[in-house]
Amino acid sequence: MEIGCNTVAFRKYDLDLALDKIASAGYEYVEIEANLSWCPHVDLWEDDPVKFKDKIRGFGFKGVSAIGSHRELLTSEQGVKDIERGLIWAHEAEVPLVITGEGRKPEDMYQETALQILKERLERLSEVAKENQVYLAMEDHGSISLTPDGLPQIINFFDSTWLAVNFDTANIHRGDYVGTDSNSYEWKLGAETSYSETELLKKVVKRVRHVHIKDVIGRDAVILGNGEIDLLGCLKILKESGYLGVLSFETEGWEESEEADEMIKKSRDFLINALDKLK
Repeated sequence: MEIGCNTVAFRKYDLDLALDKIASAGYEYVEIEANLSWCPHVDLWEDDPVKFKDKIRGFGFKGVSAIGSHRELLTSEQGVKDIERGLIWAHEAEVPLVITGEGRKPEDMYQETALQILKERLERLSEVAKENQVYLAMEDHGSISLTPDGLPQIINFFDSTWLAVNFDTANIHRGDYVGTDSNSYEWKLGAETSYSETELLKKVVKRVRHVHIKDVIGRDAVILGNGEIDLLGCLKILKESGYLGVLSFETEGWEESEEADEMIKKSRDFLINALDKLK
């Protein structure tokens, strides 16, 4: 398994600072956020993918593991268009994977209706993913996927190599909704309905193509190994499944630069040691 870091750790700052900090901490892979008002490190409609690719190489990274582009797929046609654009952009930028989620299910929408809408939209997006040879990775991030059976149901709507999973180790543990739209972001974390991270991972591990490796205390991200998440249990499941992809360290980016710098360095040390123990 490879070790990476998400630029969201420095979402209060510009992309160049984030890339410099992550490269200086020793990470060889970086994940880039394209998440509207939450973390707009890349604008997939405006930024040049070739210039972006050159910028990444200039910082010495082996590659970009993913573009994070969460949208309200259940309720927004523009969100679907954004992900279509993201898959095309990622192909041009030589990024292998685009991460998203289904978003929030409105209270007055029947579950069956939500699933049908999502299925139709993911079929459309999966075709774009196939055409561009870029994985569309659904994360445990929305109203449906943040349950033990929701994410497995979503990725088994139909048989497509290009519909995959980005597994977040902490999200299902601490909440039942995390969302982003064009104007704001909305969280529902610390919910009583939170479930086991290892329970969900076992159900989807064969479709995992990318991992957000995250530790939390309550709703707050912390240095890996200092929180409530069974990280070693998750890593063991991934190893046993043959996962060889990137473990991308993620926080919510509330910290100032100095604290974020400490978090990414100590978390990298934790991952190096943890992976050594699994050998």
